[in-house]
Amino acid sequence: MFLHKINILARMRSGLHNHPSGVPTPSRADIEMTKTIITTAQPLGITVHDHIIIGKNGHASMKGMALI
Repeated sequence: MFLHKINILARMRSGLHNHPSGVPTPSRADIEMTKTIITTAQPLGITVHDHIIIGKNGHASMKGMALI
């Protein structure tokens, strides 16, 4: 059971990066790249759960914004 849980966790991913401008709003390129990663990872059994962007005064979750 324990090894099964580790195997599941190994197939789950979230993306995280910062925007040097300080504004955490996802760019069109961020959204497109994330969707490409999701599409590419899916056949490999890897699930992308979220992509979080860190800014100067907060963060943005693509999942929370219904972008993925």
